[in-house]
Amino acid sequence: MLRRLLGDPTRTWHSATRYEANNLAYNAAMSGHPGADPAWTTLQRALLEGEQRYRFLTENLPVQIWTALPTGHLDYVTEQTAHNFGLSPAQLLEDGWQNVLHPDDLPLAIERWTNALTTGETYEVEFRLKLADGSYAWHLARAIPQRDESGQIVRWLGTNTNIDEQREERRRIQALLDEVAEQAKESEAALAKLQAANTAAHARIAELEVRLCKS
Repeated sequence: MLRRLLGDPTRTWHSATRYEANNLAYNAAMSGHPGADPAWTTLQRALLEGEQRYRFLTENLPVQIWTALPTGHLDYVTEQTAHNFGLSPAQLLEDGWQNVLHPDDLPLAIERWTNALTTGETYEVEFRLKLADGSYAWHLARAIPQRDESGQIVRWLGTNTNIDEQREERRRIQALLDEVAEQAKESEAALAKLQAANTAAHARIAELEVRLCKS
């Protein structure tokens, strides 16, 4: 199960070179390859344009994008995702998240991923990932299953969103709320002491008045 989360080196070459393969096919068609007719050229151009649009979107969205096979093996990451960690896509695919996921967060990540693969439910977990500069940042990982017509899972589509600033903001707000609550407790305790002192003072005055009356 750990291997499912970490990656699969046997699929590294295919995932890392699929764009290059499309480009080569397109170039062959455009260069007058014997097997290239106008229909083939049009098809290759459409495929390349679609691939370029896809790459533009995935490389410019402010999230890390990845996919995994039904077995859980990581089989694709965007270049931007890999570069966040100072790695190449091939390196990240080979090692998976093993070298970038905080050790303390690994057990929960495995537990949630195992549950998603077993049940087909959405995968969601927060963990820290080690960035290229060596610092850790909190990320929200989510993945949903892509199913075929029969309902079988054919791939997992996942994203990691950097939520470090949001978590820090939540931490600051919680710290402020805790401070206010503590101050409220202290004020309540001080008020209780003041009320007790006031009650004691009134009792003392009443006692003195009684003595004066008797004398």
